[in-house]
Amino acid sequence: MLLSHKLRNSFNLLQIFFLFAINLPMSSISAQANEIIIPSEKESGLVLDISRHFYPVDSIKKFIDILHQSKATFLHLHFSDDQNYAIESNILGQTTETAVKKDGFFINPITNKPFLTYSQLDELIHYAKEKGIELVPELDSPGHMQAILTLLEHKNGKDYVQSLKSKHANNEIDITNPESIHFIKSLITEVCWIFGDSSHHFHIGGDEFGYDDEDSHEFITYVNNLSSFLTEKGLITRLWNDGLIKKDLPALNHSVEITYWSYDGDTQDVNDARYRREIRASMPDLINNGFQVLNYNSYYLYFVPNHKLNLVENSQFATQNIKQNWKLGIWDGKNTQNSIQDSRLILGAAVSVWGENIGSTKEEHIQEATSPLIKAMKDKLSKETQNY
Repeated sequence: MLLSHKLRNSFNLLQIFFLFAINLPMSSISAQANEIIIPSEKESGLVLDISRHFYPVDSIKKFIDILHQSKATFLHLHFSDDQNYAIESNILGQTTETAVKKDGFFINPITNKPFLTYSQLDELIHYAKEKGIELVPELDSPGHMQAILTLLEHKNGKDYVQSLKSKHANNEIDITNPESIHFIKSLITEVCWIFGDSSHHFHIGGDEFGYDDEDSHEFITYVNNLSSFLTEKGLITRLWNDGLIKKDLPALNHSVEITYWSYDGDTQDVNDARYRREIRASMPDLINNGFQVLNYNSYYLYFVPNHKLNLVENSQFATQNIKQNWKLGIWDGKNTQNSIQDSRLILGAAVSVWGENIGSTKEEHIQEATSPLIKAMKDKLSKETQNY
């Protein structure tokens, strides 16, 4: 059931929890350790970064059209990062009532950043359903949280925010603090309520935060807590791969699906890369331990439009690279030596469009450049599936 934005603004947090509990399906997926699962169908999609580069409703609809035309299955919305929290939130005090409307955009006067309203999100949800595209929201934590913390400080005060923060980084929360976890769960609940039954998956982030081999078990406990919370709501948890250490895999909830983007975080430091590859879980490690994995390969499937470079040429090069050199089993950059030979074991793949360098590039040009990438990726998945 979808609620209008007027009704949404009248509910308090307790009512949000109640509505979420009664309206979402209670289905779940689980897997046992070391049980290798072969998915029946490949998932395919697009990660759209609307935090570092905001896209209005009509632009996002066009990306949904591109996915629909390519017979893809999901749109992964990366709306939360250090730069912006790009959707409306009663919890964070970012609402239409406090916003300034300019050129059709709702702007938060505190951050001077635009956001999608509840009404606009309703419109996207209906449109995605019509096109058969699942919306997968991503609320990134425990890192990449500066935008959330900025909004929260304005609403609840500096002392409250300081009590939630990690001691290691200003843009992270303390994953061992029950109050921090309670806050994240309340925000997750609000996002789940917003997206309603348009989503079967929820991405909790988990990339590029501060940890080491000695305290990595704290992150596993944190992920298990959130994934159990989401399972109770009928949602499957997704997670970036780079916070997962090999030794911790037996303790990780095996219903969590892993979006694998990089083995070493694409660091340029040789020593860091070597260390990360020693301790981090590879895609084969995850599959052999019974986890379902999606290929988000940052070398072939990441697209970072840059207003200083030729977008058409970059798109053509990336598209040909996918067609000629990538396949579903290649997960570690362009390395083919450790590729997965039986791609039936991989759940699917996604192209990612990141927004940090877009600048003044027109959105229609980004869409035109992205479309052939998605089609090339989807065509590769279809060909591999036909060979099974």
